[in-house]
Amino acid sequence: MITRPTVPGPDPDTKPPKFKAPPGAADCHFHIFGPEAEYPYAEPRRYTPVQVLENDYRKMAGVLGLERGVVVQASPYGADNARVLEAIRVLGPGYVGVGVVDADASEERLDELNRLGIRGARINMASGGRSGIERMSELAAKIKNFGWHMQFHLHAGQLPVYEEQFWKLPVDVVFDHMGLFPVDLPITHPDFQMLLRLLESGNVWVKLSGAERISRSGSPYHDAIPVARALIDAAPERVVWGTDWPHTNVKPIIPNDGDLMDLLAEFAPEDSVRRRILVENPCALYGFEERKSL
Repeated sequence: MITRPTVPGPDPDTKPPKFKAPPGAADCHFHIFGPEAEYPYAEPRRYTPVQVLENDYRKMAGVLGLERGVVVQASPYGADNARVLEAIRVLGPGYVGVGVVDADASEERLDELNRLGIRGARINMASGGRSGIERMSELAAKIKNFGWHMQFHLHAGQLPVYEEQFWKLPVDVVFDHMGLFPVDLPITHPDFQMLLRLLESGNVWVKLSGAERISRSGSPYHDAIPVARALIDAAPERVVWGTDWPHTNVKPIIPNDGDLMDLLAEFAPEDSVRRRILVENPCALYGFEERKSL
């Protein structure tokens, strides 16, 4: 049975950004959904997305000038990474993925996922997905052998509960969507200061995505600028950017991806810093060049 979407789709009329993306620019966070008959959604789930396929993504990314990307496993697919793997295959060698992996996954399965382009394991505490956070140390010990990172989708208020464990993880750690820190709190708030301390530690990264998730003023989300700039200042070599296309769980107004890329220019006004965020940092974290050589 095909289910009706419960969230709107992306804005189909992507605006050209006001600045030209540098060659090799990467979108480090987006999703592909459907067809549901081929890739059924998990039960239960928090939302049902609109079908958006690789060609839909290519159209948007082409307007923005993005040449590489990271397909991220979204909660409607649970722990079934089939859709992410297919998207990596269809989009080509400039693309890798972040999947959902159980701590008891075999080394053979992890090796297979690695060969197919998975470069990280996602733990989702914020969208009703499979968490597995209680076994993150076990999973980290396994994925370390493959050079993967561990990606966390959680609210900044959840950081204190797991801070001690984050410090001990033997792999790089990536926090989604600016740590989902709400902009109506000051950046001097203890939760955000904890995120900055983690970011300064040397193996922690943050995605400068999801401005629409943390904003309280709405488009063009300028109230997210202080949060993003503080993260960039803390570790300019360990921040990456993503569209978060097709913007699941964002209601009622879906952001235009051209506007979001223009917002990146507000986060990082200097060309050299933007190039670092869009090209150099993603290559360091995701190994795009290595993937192209396979």
